[in-house]
Amino acid sequence: MNDSSSFGATVGRVGNRISGAQFTLNGTLYKLIANDGKNTLHGGPKGFSKVVWTVKKYSPEGQTPHVVFAYHSFDGEQGFPGDLRVIVVYKLLGDNKMSITMKAKSLNKATPVNLINHAYWNLGGHDSGDILSEEIQIFGSHYTPVDAQLIPNRKSSDGERNAL
Repeated sequence: MNDSSSFGATVGRVGNRISGAQFTLNGTLYKLIANDGKNTLHGGPKGFSKVVWTVKKYSPEGQTPHVVFAYHSFDGEQGFPGDLRVIVVYKLLGDNKMSITMKAKSLNKATPVNLINHAYWNLGGHDSGDILSEEIQIFGSHYTPVDAQLIPNRKSSDGERNAL
């Protein structure tokens, strides 16, 4: 609970930084709790990585062992509007493959959501040494550029303007 790096965590309600710890949505200004200087990082000081999730289903056997976690984020939690139901499924697929599926549903108000899995992997396996020479390729069509303070600059990699 005292880890500030979010290693291995599901991060939210909004993963990444929100400038000035505030945003406007549908004409309403929402003030968040700053935890990264003047900014909000990974949902605030008690973001999703610091809450207790409920295990909804656990299936350790069979072709695809999996676990389903659920969390209900309440209206006003860390300053964010609306109740939010979140489900995260971790599934082992065989052949050293794993899937993580994240779903969130706003229950009563519009709210920003950007869930992130903040895991770090040693692709060489446990006790294989450091990861400094490892490389990974991610097949993503876009990314979000950041400014000098690591704040998203409101443009995606294709030049389109983002909402936040």
